[in-house]
Amino acid sequence: MKERKARNQFPRTDNIPVQSTKYWAKEKDRYIRQLLISDIEQETEREMVVYFSRLDQVITETDADDLSEILQGVESKEVDILLHTPGGLVDAVEKFISVLRLLEIRYRVIIPSLAKSGGTLISLSGEQILMGVNSELGPIDPQMNTPDFGPISAEYVASDTNQPQIWQEIAKANVARGKNLAEKALRAIFSPKTATPAQAEIDASNAAVTSVLDKICSPTGYGSHGAVIDYAEANLLKLPVIWMPPESTLWKRVWLLYCLYDFDTKQDDLGKIFEGALYSISRPPLEWQ
Repeated sequence: MKERKARNQFPRTDNIPVQSTKYWAKEKDRYIRQLLISDIEQETEREMVVYFSRLDQVITETDADDLSEILQGVESKEVDILLHTPGGLVDAVEKFISVLRLLEIRYRVIIPSLAKSGGTLISLSGEQILMGVNSELGPIDPQMNTPDFGPISAEYVASDTNQPQIWQEIAKANVARGKNLAEKALRAIFSPKTATPAQAEIDASNAAVTSVLDKICSPTGYGSHGAVIDYAEANLLKLPVIWMPPESTLWKRVWLLYCLYDFDTKQDDLGKIFEGALYSISRPPLEWQ
C-alpha cells in the first residue's frame, strides 16, 4: 500500500492515546502542541517548558506560580524555556527569575517571535538565548502608566519636575530596580571566565556590563521601548545568542509550535498558556484598566 501523504502533514505518534477517546478529542489542541514539544525535546536532548502570553497580557506575580507547577513535570535541571511575552511588572519578572533560581534550574531561552522588556530580562538571566529570523528582544527600561501620556519611560517621569514629587520618587525607584536586575544578569554574562582574573579582565568585564546596560536600560539607547533587538544586534552586544537558521528543523518546529499557540490563544480566548510535555495550564485574559 502506498504511503499516505497525510501521515507527513500532521504531528502524531504511532501510539494510541492513554486518555479516553472523547477526552483526547476535547483536548486535542493541547495534545498536538505537547507532541510537538516532545519532538523538539528529542532534537535538542533537553526538556522544554513554554510560557506563551498574548501581547496584551503582561507578566504578573502569579505567572511564577504556574511556571513552577509546570516545572514539576520535568525530570532534568537543564531545560529550555520557549518564551513569548510583551514584558510586565518588574516585581513579577523578579519573582519569575527567582523561582527558576530557587529550583536550581539551568535554562536556555528560545524566542520564536518576541520577548520584550521584562521578557528580555528573563532571557538575559538564562545561559543562552536561541533566536531565529523572527525573534526579537527589546529595551528593558521600566515603563509607567501616566494619566496624561499613557505608558512612558520611568526615566522620563523621574526627571520631569512638573510631576508630583511622590510620582518622581516612584519612577526613580522603578528605574533603579530595573537596572539592578539587568546588571545582575549582565554581570553573570560578562564575568571573567578564569578563577583568578587579572585586573585587565575585570576592567573589560565592567566595561562590557556598563556599555550594554547604558544601551538597553535607557530610553535614549534605542529611542523606543519597542525597538527591535534581533539576532544580529544581540550578537553585536555580545549577548549569549545562538542562531537557528530558517532552514533548520529546529527552527521550523519552534515556529510551528509558536503558530499553534498564537492561533489557539486567539481561537479559545486565552490570555496565557504554561505548558510542558506532561503538564499544561491555561489562563483567561486579564482586563486592565
